[in-house]
Amino acid sequence: MSGPKSKEYFARALAERFPEFREAYEEHMRDYFEEYGEILGHIFFGGETLLGVLPELLKTDGNQEKIRGYIDFIEDMYANGDGDVQNIVGVTLLECLGDDETVLRRAFSYFSEELMLASQSIEKGWGRRDIRIWHRRGKTLYDW
Repeated sequence: MSGPKSKEYFARALAERFPEFREAYEEHMRDYFEEYGEILGHIFFGGETLLGVLPELLKTDGNQEKIRGYIDFIEDMYANGDGDVQNIVGVTLLECLGDDETVLRRAFSYFSEELMLASQSIEKGWGRRDIRIWHRRGKTLYDW
């Protein structure tokens, strides 16, 4: 069994799984990796890829299959990533999704309970929202 996965692993995986991000990955490798010797995760997973498209999809409730794929990828990052990757999910992805309540509410309908709890903590930390999460009849429910 392997340990937590790195931001480099997830950057490659994102480019392989979602062809729309291959060019961004190649550009990032050329522009940043060569200079710094690492993926700049907050930049790459932020505006260059996931945050460049996901908030708008959630805002319009567009392509739900695409949203599901992106959220599942973020879930994998959070569950299987190392400390750097989990920081990218929290500080970059979840914080930015929380900038717009409509976007965050729609994202919650896709999130696992684990990601809901992480987002709840971030929102409370920022003093933006008090999200309540509870269980009823085997379902995870939320409101704020």
